[in-house]
Amino acid sequence: MKSRIKMSDIARDFKVSTVTVSKALAGKDGVSEALRGDIRKKALELGYVYNSLPRGMLLGRHYNIGILIAGKYLGASSFYWIFYQNLLSELKKTPYLGILEVISLEDEANREPPASLRANKVDGFIVLGQLAAPYLATLADSGVNRVFLDFYSEIDGGDCVASNNFLGAYNLTKLLIEAGHQRIAFIGSIAATTSILDRYMGFCKVMVEANLPYGKAIEDRDASGLYPEIDLSGGHTAYVCNNDRLAGRVINQLRREGKEVPRDVSLVGFDNEGADVTGGIGVTSLEINIPAMCSLAVDLLIQRVENKGYTPRGQSFIDGKVIVKESIAAPGPGAPRSGPR
Repeated sequence: MKSRIKMSDIARDFKVSTVTVSKALAGKDGVSEALRGDIRKKALELGYVYNSLPRGMLLGRHYNIGILIAGKYLGASSFYWIFYQNLLSELKKTPYLGILEVISLEDEANREPPASLRANKVDGFIVLGQLAAPYLATLADSGVNRVFLDFYSEIDGGDCVASNNFLGAYNLTKLLIEAGHQRIAFIGSIAATTSILDRYMGFCKVMVEANLPYGKAIEDRDASGLYPEIDLSGGHTAYVCNNDRLAGRVINQLRREGKEVPRDVSLVGFDNEGADVTGGIGVTSLEINIPAMCSLAVDLLIQRVENKGYTPRGQSFIDGKVIVKESIAAPGPGAPRSGPR
């Protein structure tokens, strides 16, 4: 009796991986059209019939990865859309498909599980952006495979992939000090996310090392998540802004007060967004390494899905890159200075 043809037999003939053969037969991206045609022709010659559904059922997998994003983070030009596009690019290199699911404020507050989880349609989730702790606990209680991206949590000791916000803020603040600034404040609501808190702590560390005074972070939102005017009355000559969109708000508010960046005030931000976001001024910023973060998140989740004995890696921090632009200058001759702490 003729032995059954396997996908690995076809892969061996073409000196490629079984994943490449699977993509070619399933019509997925990541394989040239010429190679796809040759693989399909060979499969027909050998009598191989590709059917991903029985294989998935046999392995107990759906080959779907859910990508959860809180609706509160999304907008017409949301930073997280870039993350989402990179996640899809990474998933195209695998047999898995990405399914986006937006978690509304109501569902987050009511701890309503994702629809794809209730329907048992996914093998795991990449949670993009920090959701409320009770909601994360609901995911943990379900036992579903999950990786947290762009934040970390101690809820279940699982895998988290985040930017090295502490080091990024440290290096950005150091640039302001090297330019001669001593009256520097951090703007951002540190209770909102782990990312903002880590950035504030990096700011505090370099201020302590420089023996300069610093105070509590200036809030950039109220308890309901709305963005009122920011308190810029402290006489500071420079600000570390939680992100570039916040830096744009600060720049526009300063203009209403008759001040310009960097002539009168210097500032830095995060995310390296364009001048259209930052009031027409190039803001010195930390460029987050989104491709590396997304690649690691996808890799960790697939390891969890495919290896029952997988041991969580825990928190993984990816370094960003400081991009120097035009938002820093030495404080003016009349700027307030401070003595040692």
